[in-house]
Amino acid sequence: MHRMDFGQLVAALRQDLGWTQFKLAEAAEIDEAVVSQVERGVKRFLPPDLLFSLANALQLTTLERREFFLAASGLDQKEIVRQALVATTTDVFNARKTLDKMLELVAHARLPTFLTDAYSDVISANQIAVAFFHPSPSVFEGIEKIPGGYNTTRFNFGKDLQAREMIEGNWEAYALNSMRSFRVNSLRYRATPYFKYLMQAFRNPANYPFFDRFWKMVSSVEQDQDVNTDYFAIRHRDLGEIKYGSSGTVSITAFGELNLVHYIPFDEQTSRAFEQLAQETGQGAVNFSPWPQKNMP
Repeated sequence: MHRMDFGQLVAALRQDLGWTQFKLAEAAEIDEAVVSQVERGVKRFLPPDLLFSLANALQLTTLERREFFLAASGLDQKEIVRQALVATTTDVFNARKTLDKMLELVAHARLPTFLTDAYSDVISANQIAVAFFHPSPSVFEGIEKIPGGYNTTRFNFGKDLQAREMIEGNWEAYALNSMRSFRVNSLRYRATPYFKYLMQAFRNPANYPFFDRFWKMVSSVEQDQDVNTDYFAIRHRDLGEIKYGSSGTVSITAFGELNLVHYIPFDEQTSRAFEQLAQETGQGAVNFSPWPQKNMP
């Protein structure tokens, strides 16, 4: 992320808190002019103590701080990954090969599994995951015309409240965890046109009535987040009481991260429920969103 993009990231994080540049400068104990220079991308050198002060003032969690400091490096995603040199080999620049490898894992997993990118667009989900979420046909209507295809935010916070109908209890905790993941995974991509397009769509209260509320809730949290595994204890509409954790495997590519998410059962009831879904659906996967290209109007 280059300096101009990093400046937009800092400005976005500040605006999430409802702060002016003066308020951020006050909280970080730095000059307001420095905040302005950072946000405009004209401050070329970002010393460690400045970044440390900004991360503290912006109330970033441990996971968010990692993304924040990586963004401050000034390196583009294509520069972060291993480079293809004469004496070395790497697949990180081969989008098709990387994606095929991850799709193979999705299709053969025996647990609810899906593949997302940094924007939480669902690239693919196995048949078990599709049966678990059991989306209504309306979710797929016109999906080919939606930029990015299918995003987890659409399922969790869309006006038809698909996730809320699926979860008969503790939906707010589920929604909060989902929003935290979206915020962390997309943090380094705040300056991209595609992220801005998604946020413009998600902040339309007519289509996403609860998005803004939960986005603000995760923008300032007292509890740290230092593990990228979330725990869920919910009452599923079809499966009853289940307890599981979401465990992710990250594939780092020149085009951004791909996140392979598994739902790991935490009790016998959940293990039996997932195994039943696996037997009923068999192997295979459904592809939803394009990657790495992003379609925009």
